[in-house]
Amino acid sequence: MSRPLNLAEFENETEIGAYILDFRPGNQFINGFVPGSFYMCQAFVASGISAEVISVNENIIVVTPKTREESAMKSLKKLGYENFDDWLKGGFETWKESGNTIDLIISIEADELMMDMKFDDPQVIDIRSKEDYDLSHLEGAENIPPLNLLYNMEELPRETTFYMYCDDGEMSTSVISVLKNHGFHNFYHITGGYEALRKVI
Repeated sequence: MSRPLNLAEFENETEIGAYILDFRPGNQFINGFVPGSFYMCQAFVASGISAEVISVNENIIVVTPKTREESAMKSLKKLGYENFDDWLKGGFETWKESGNTIDLIISIEADELMMDMKFDDPQVIDIRSKEDYDLSHLEGAENIPPLNLLYNMEELPRETTFYMYCDDGEMSTSVISVLKNHGFHNFYHITGGYEALRKVI
């Protein structure tokens, strides 16, 4: 039976290695989340990538908007997860208001990136499908689908700053959250993804 965790219980679960899955909207996650959290955007969940990254046997705790707890539980059940009964009571605000450390994802607006490209040669990764990439993409961007990137992440240089985009900014947020969990803090998120870039290219 699903139940809410108070802050002390939630902190204890994190200390013993539970995976934190965050179901809030992407713009909220980017601006602050419990360190170690994975962002569960709809595309990340529906594609099955989340199940590839986090074994269905792992112990799961959840951060979700108020009133969305049961919806998050149903999503996890569909993916085959079994140990996911608990969520943080009061959501992320409970964590933040306690004074606990928070993490965030560094974002850059599409027009800012285009301005930087006039004076630099940034490393840009396009994680959309090859079909979408072939139709249109930012010049100089390398196409690496999410699972290819995640399975080969140790080949990525940690001293290089990378800029990542997907269709709308959601999937890239999830992928960057996975990379951060593996010690990669050198990825910038492009706000709005290719939908935003297309307007300024």
